[in-house]
Amino acid sequence: MAPVRVKSPVQIHSELAFEDGSFIYVDYTEKDKEDNRVYETTLEDVAKSAGLHREGDTYEPRLIILGQTAIPKGFEEALKGAEVGKQMTVEVPPEKAYGEKDPRKTKHYSARAFERNEVPRPGSHVEVDGQIGTVLSVGGGRVLVDFNDPRAGRTLIYDFTVRSVVEKQEDKVRALAHRRLPSIKSDDVVVILDGNACTIQLPEKANLLNDVQYQKAALAREINKNFPGITTVHFVDTFLFKPPEQPKEGEASEKPASEQAVEKTDKEKGASEKTSDKL
Repeated sequence: MAPVRVKSPVQIHSELAFEDGSFIYVDYTEKDKEDNRVYETTLEDVAKSAGLHREGDTYEPRLIILGQTAIPKGFEEALKGAEVGKQMTVEVPPEKAYGEKDPRKTKHYSARAFERNEVPRPGSHVEVDGQIGTVLSVGGGRVLVDFNDPRAGRTLIYDFTVRSVVEKQEDKVRALAHRRLPSIKSDDVVVILDGNACTIQLPEKANLLNDVQYQKAALAREINKNFPGITTVHFVDTFLFKPPEQPKEGEASEKPASEQAVEKTDKEKGASEKTSDKL
């Protein structure tokens, strides 16, 4: 199927398929119009071909809540007018993407500031005062670092497909849980809604995840944000154990050693009493 190309998101505003608050699952690839560089993708094969693939990452349609999820304005406008299952392409200019480059975010630093490890090379990423930047040049004992988003000033192309829409409230809670805990499948999350209360039962393996308590608290806040009527969120921890094996028909059950010892003692005692009677 050939993708539907949308040059300007304004063209699709007459009939919007979705609105703010809609929960949709989207596969997409974000790339640079000029050099075709891929910045983001939900598709594993695209990630591999672009050199972005990382073992352990989850590649699947992304949950996007329109009006909430942090995505460029131009991409969001295109999503609102998209059709489920139809592959589309939209071109997003800088003013509706990540803005123009801000020269104030390009700064010089002394190379000595990086001597603890190694003087960075052009193109490498560094962290300075909690900010991540890209090294533009190194020379004369100075390092020029750009803290602009790499996509600033760039016209972006989005190839995307809306895979599905989440309609039911219980399914939306499951989707939020999966987004917080990607290794937990939505179908493995039990959700019970009762008035202003929401009870969530996660599978047992969730208890072994890092920062699971933090993620639970964050999930509870997200649920209340999306559904203000829910004022109480309960989490139920589940631990499953195998039941004891039952003896097969016709087989005697093996008794604990302590009971066997008692029976043995009783038998020996009985034999001794019989011997005494004979004497």
